[in-house]
Amino acid sequence: MPCPNAKQELKEVIKVKVVGEDGVGLGGIALLLSRADKQVLTGKTAPDGVYAFKGLDAGSYQLSLPELDKDAWEELETKALVGDEGKSSRVASWQGAAAEITEEEKIHVIQQGECVGKIAEVYGFFPKTIWDYGKNEELKKLRHDNMYILFPGDKVVVPGKRQKVQTVKTADGLTVQRQGVPERLRIRFLHYDETPRKGVPYLLSVKTAEGVLVADISSETDGGGFVDQPIPPSAKFATITLNPGPWPEIHELNIGYANPIDTVSGWQARLNNLGYECGKEDDQLGPKTQAAIRAFQRTKNLRETGERDDDTKKALMEVALS
Repeated sequence: MPCPNAKQELKEVIKVKVVGEDGVGLGGIALLLSRADKQVLTGKTAPDGVYAFKGLDAGSYQLSLPELDKDAWEELETKALVGDEGKSSRVASWQGAAAEITEEEKIHVIQQGECVGKIAEVYGFFPKTIWDYGKNEELKKLRHDNMYILFPGDKVVVPGKRQKVQTVKTADGLTVQRQGVPERLRIRFLHYDETPRKGVPYLLSVKTAEGVLVADISSETDGGGFVDQPIPPSAKFATITLNPGPWPEIHELNIGYANPIDTVSGWQARLNNLGYECGKEDDQLGPKTQAAIRAFQRTKNLRETGERDDDTKKALMEVALS
């Protein structure tokens, strides 16, 4: 029997924190720690983005994020854990080596409301890695190199995922950044003369595709009249309440639902958002849509044709930021 007064030899800890580009912790990120004999430990980050591998023998190990492509994460900093934070009375339960998974490229057909930012989160990529993949070159040209405004039925080629490993030492805390997360919601509010509505108090509410409500954000429009806030790539619905209180002005948004500018429905969405009423976004160039185009052309001192000509398209893209 061991002596009851004998001091127990403590093992060591490696703590990992995964954050987004805004520095906020990300939960549910899969982690894999391996040692020289290929034995592994697995875990997932808590809602605050932290996971600790405990009960380790002192030394160096290999860390990977198996569900993320190598361009989707990078080390930000490593700091020594202080005092007992780097120690553990547990003994790690190592498992047999995980089977290597080779992922082939796949084709994702865009559904209404999707963009490359949203599918990159699902597949574990940095958005530009997908968008700049050689087999998407024709789609980039078709959509004017705008990966956030795609048309239902567009086919995006997702490359095979590439793994990356990072050497980590016991009694260290490693902070890793998930690239491309969060995205940003950027909406501009203008007066009827198209001057920015500056300093307007607002409340932003966001809901993801899974129905998860994101914490509300209170702020004011900036000097350009913008609401500019980080949101999850999976955000699907947003409500912006200007001047919250007894007489609020409420705007409900379907995020990612605007079609490309080279479609009639894309014009209709942008004109509607700017106050030039087209009615239903039905992708039909009817009398109401042509009247809205003429009204926009009149405002911009363009020839009033009611047609989707290049000068009008350029002006609409500049105003609508798309």
